[in-house]
Parts: sequence; C-alpha cells; structure tokens
Amino acid sequence: MREIVKVHSTSDMSSSPPTFIKGTCTDMCPVRERKLREKEGLLHLLELPIGTPLHPAPEAHPYLTVKSFSRSAAGQHTPYQDDLRPPAILYKTVCHLLTNIIERQGMEWCIVYDFVFDRLRAVRQDLVIQGLGSVDSIMVLEPTVRFHSYAGYRLCAEPLSKFDPTINRTHLLECLKQLLVLYDEVQLGCHDTPGTGARAEMEALYLLLTLGYSETLSRSLHLPRELREHHALKTAFAMSLAMWCGNYIRACALLPQLSPLLMCIAAQQLPLIRRRALQVMSCAYSSHNLTFPLSTLQTLLLYKTKGQVESDCRHYSILVKGNAISFWKGAFQPDTHVSSVHTI
Repeated sequence: MREIVKVHSTSDMSSSPPTFIKGTCTDMCPVRERKLREKEGLLHLLELPIGTPLHPAPEAHPYLTVKSFSRSAAGQHTPYQDDLRPPAILYKTVCHLLTNIIERQGMEWCIVYDFVFDRLRAVRQDLVIQGLGSVDSIMVLEPTVRFHSYAGYRLCAEPLSKFDPTINRTHLLECLKQLLVLYDEVQLGCHDTPGTGARAEMEALYLLLTLGYSETLSRSLHLPRELREHHALKTAFAMSLAMWCGNYIRACALLPQLSPLLMCIAAQQLPLIRRRALQVMSCAYSSHNLTFPLSTLQTLLLYKTKGQVESDCRHYSILVKGNAISFWKGAFQPDTHVSSVHTI
C-alpha cells in the first residue's frame, strides 16, 4: 500500500496553546526510576561499566543508566517534573547513546540497536510531554533519524526475530516527518534556521525513503533555493525523479554519488529498483534467440557478484544461460519480491 507522504503543519491543530510541564531532571535517568530498576534488577548490560561481573543486584550508575520508554496508559498519573529531562539533558542522552553505546564492542549489534531504539523513544516521549520548541526538538530528532537510517541498512539481512525493518522504517518516517514540519515552522517563524547541510540531508532522506513519489518531489520543488542547490538534495531529487519516470538505470547510476548515510537508505530501495528494471527489460528485450550479457546487467543494476544476478533472475523466473540472460515477457513473475539487500 502506498504510504502517505504529505507533511502537515502542527500549527493548524489548535487555536490556544496548551500548558506543558517543564522537566528538572539533571541525569539521563530520573532518580526514582534508577532506584527502582536497581532494586528490581532491571538494569541493562549496556548500563553497566565494562567488565562489571554479573551478579543479582548491580549498582545503577547515574552516568550510565538511561531512562527507558514507558507506554502511556489510561489512569496513569501526570509525570513529575523531576522525572522529565530538560532539552540539554535530552541532547546529552542522545550523544551518549550514539557515541558511547552504539560503538560498544563485543556485543551483538541487534542487542545494541534494541537498547538505543528504546532509549531514544523515551527521549522523544519527554520531548512531546514538555512541548519543547522547534530548535530543541530538531537537535534531538536529527541524530535519531540518522540512527534509524543506518540501522535499517546494517541490520537488513537479520531475521525478523532479531530485527523488524517495518517497525524501524515506521519510526524513521515518524521522526523525519516531524522534523520536516519543524523545519517549515522555523522557516515561517523567521527563527534561527538550522544549518543548510543538515536540513538538506534530511530532505534528501525523505526523497529517498519515498523514491518516485510525486508528493515528495513536489515538496522539494518548493524548498528555498539554497536547499534545492545543495549537492545531496539535487542528487536525491534526480534519483527520485528518475524512478518516477521509470528510468531505473539512471536511478542506479546516481546512487554512488550519494553520501554514505544517504546511500544506506538508497541501498534499501535496490530490490524495488531492480525488480522494476527487470520487469521492463523482460518486455523490451523479449526474444527467443537473442540474449543480454549478464556482466552488463551486473554493472547497470549495481550487483556485487554474478551470483547475485543469477539469484534474482531465478527468483523472477528469468532464464540464465551461462553468462547471458534470456528475457521473455511471458516468463517474468512480478508479484514476487526480494526482501534482502545485497551489499554494494
């Protein structure tokens, strides 16, 4: 099903500004939660000093323990001020998670991802409860978007029992759409605008996540000139436009020009690009006598090995004869889908 990609401003939702609680917690985890989790033995391994021996009741260190996400429920009391972290502490928490924790060695990265995912979700929850301003929210959401973008690529080959790409994509789009709304509000309010490079990167991410969507292309056309002329945004726009026009070979040719982070997102779209390209080629090069060089297809669609080309062709019922491919429009099976992302 096609995703809704329109971005709406939050300024139209209410005429009178609501009253928010302002946090006063000066640690990454409130004292109340820290004591409870220490007592109940609920500390995560990543919240303990490296080399700490495993025993029933490890100590909760204020500089390592991070507030966990707690789902809101009916009848739950209003959070106390000392349970909410102000903007500076939220940003400090994000920096801790994405520098000290994400690079932790000797641990399966799926475990690291689950921990960081949960703690970043708690950070976003504190943002919402306090109704923090655009600039503060942008400082937290930008690195969060980068984390989900990178994680989606790094863990794309993991089984669903360890990593769910749909959930990761849902949270990535949720953060990104909120971020784009904040950019628009800052621009309309004539506040200090975020750096052009950072916003261009986020706008480019949105284009690549919704590759070929006319709504996203239209949004990009209405951005300020300095953003539209940024290399990252221009390349992502050209790639999305090529996808919209059905020029899948050009979309693949543009991918290597992206920055590493944007390439992580674009690479996750490769199965879709390749499937559509192979479907078109099955009609355009349909012949019982002529064949298409396998090595050429490998280059055009950014396959790493010939074995990967053969695997995809077999998946879509395309005949491979030695080092050549025999396309036939009646043989292609368009309803099948390759879920894995080949490394590029």
